Amino acid sequence: MNKIVVACVAAIIFGTGFHHLGYIRQRVRMKKFWPNVAAQTGLMYLTLVVCMIFCTWFLGWAYSRLSSGARPSPLNPELINALGVFIFNRQMLVWGFIGLAVAMMINATFQIGHKLGPGVLWNWITGKYYDPREEELIFMFIDLKDSTGLAERLGPLKFSALVRDFFHDMTPAILESKGSVSHYIGDEAVIYWKLSAGLERARCVKMFFEVQDAIRLKTDSYKASYGRVPEFKAGMHVGPVVATDVGDVKSEIVFHGDTLNTAARIQGLCNEFGEGLLISGDLATKLKMPAGYRLLPLGSKVLKGREQSVELSGVLPC
Repeated sequence: MNKIVVACVAAIIFGTGFHHLGYIRQRVRMKKFWPNVAAQTGLMYLTLVVCMIFCTWFLGWAYSRLSSGARPSPLNPELINALGVFIFNRQMLVWGFIGLAVAMMINATFQIGHKLGPGVLWNWITGKYYDPREEELIFMFIDLKDSTGLAERLGPLKFSALVRDFFHDMTPAILESKGSVSHYIGDEAVIYWKLSAGLERARCVKMFFEVQDAIRLKTDSYKASYGRVPEFKAGMHVGPVVATDVGDVKSEIVFHGDTLNTAARIQGLCNEFGEGLLISGDLATKLKMPAGYRLLPLGSKVLKGREQSVELSGVLPC
């Protein structure tokens, strides 16, 4: 059989299987670390086995058709028996268990990396930020609206659950935009992008509206659990920051610089301007807005703690 045809069919089968696996894994959310690792590994391994079965069946079916010239039935007993012998071969089972153990270790590493944030584990391993280094990054401070009122109405336990669900639901949009979470401050998240990744197709600002869409899809769930749908606001700025690894007992990569303070101050002006998303003039000049979005110039404002004024713009969907 043509090797190119075999390779294409195998690529289609495995590509389709692991594409759907990505959607399923995002919806698997266990409370504890090791059960979550086991569930994720099981899903990964099951997908691999199913794809291998389909590939093996296809090769056997195709070979039977080419060798006999007849069109064999997909449920041909001889084909099914040969497939069973191949799958349950002792050597295959041994290698299967070894593969499962390796997959478990790899997936545990991935889960640790996921908890720390994209690229953080690798940066620690390589010591990238052991010595302070300056980088130009885009920062977003995103915060729940009326968090004090929400906390009073819901109580501390339910409010914390709402914040947890909100951060969980906005995670796919952050990852899709190639952003990373620097840290959380109560009901506020600090997100950053490398300059090229954030500016490409205006990913950094589109992420805000993708989070809105994600929360809107869960309107019924939020209303049933908390009585209302969370609303949020965000401020963004771009500029140089110094990144370094600090701490021994608890190590963390932190960012220092006026860029973060400016982004935080801009977010604090959202209510004053009546905008959900405010960005600085520095960021606005670097962005090339895609179709469906527009900038709304709002003039300049002197931010608290700064002598010079900052140009501000809102971002709106068309």
